[in-house]
Amino acid sequence: MINKITDLEKYYMQEITKVVESIDFQNDLKKLEEYIIVNYDTLREHSSEENKIKVGAERLIRYYFYTNFNVIDIYPSPISSDMAVELKDVILNIDAKTINMITNKNDDNSIHFQKNQITFDNQPFFKQTVNGYLFGGAAFPARMAAYHNNKPVLTFFITINYEDTPSKKEYKLSHMSVCTVPHNEIVKEEYNNDILENLKSWGYIGKKEATKNPLLGSEYIPLTKEQLDPNWVPFSIKGGKDDAWLDPNLKHPYKDIGGYCVRKIEDQKYKVVSYGGSARINKSKITDRTDSKGKNWKGFKKIEIKSN
Repeated sequence: MINKITDLEKYYMQEITKVVESIDFQNDLKKLEEYIIVNYDTLREHSSEENKIKVGAERLIRYYFYTNFNVIDIYPSPISSDMAVELKDVILNIDAKTINMITNKNDDNSIHFQKNQITFDNQPFFKQTVNGYLFGGAAFPARMAAYHNNKPVLTFFITINYEDTPSKKEYKLSHMSVCTVPHNEIVKEEYNNDILENLKSWGYIGKKEATKNPLLGSEYIPLTKEQLDPNWVPFSIKGGKDDAWLDPNLKHPYKDIGGYCVRKIEDQKYKVVSYGGSARINKSKITDRTDSKGKNWKGFKKIEIKSN
């Protein structure tokens, strides 16, 4: 099965790239750019979205992929990407990403995503023993199914990069890229479930979750600074100055984290660390891939935007 999935990822990476590199797609993308330039002041004044191309890019990608791919059905689960459809041999998920290279240039080195956009479980971050007590680390478990209708669920990202300088009212497209985030079977076999670069954000157990989740209870509710327990063990999650407290009397309720609860200060309260909120993969880690016949292929490709 792993060879079949690898070859399907390669095939759809090439097909998606063909669409994005096409003259028609790029001309329509340039039309979005022209619209933003002409209507710059209006968009700034009346739109709550600072990212002026985000919605248009999502619409453009949906249009082209519904038009160019033989879609059998929609993918019914809401735990999926922006666009998720069933094809003859895969469930195809495509997410649109947009990056302002003026303010977030470094974001272009990685692909960022939520748990509902991947099918693999990564090894937890920062797992360690504190004074003999296990901290299970920050887990990032996949929420998206690995298969549907006996077909692998594949994930791809199309990133559109632009330069937006509001102080000068200047806007222009920069470049694009396409990448595939490997399937669960690939990550397990080829990456030893260790593919994430890091967590972009942390998740915490809030009051609502603690009181309504049957696995939890009042002992997991966020506590005020005045409620610091002297039995908690202070330590540093990443090394350095202490920034967390392990509770040796409270087991973590989620089995895929395990060990004992650790609290960090968030919103002026001691909150139990839960799952990672979002994560990233460095694009260099998924660039060089090999198909079932041992031939090399690229899981990431940067695409220059052609001038009209």
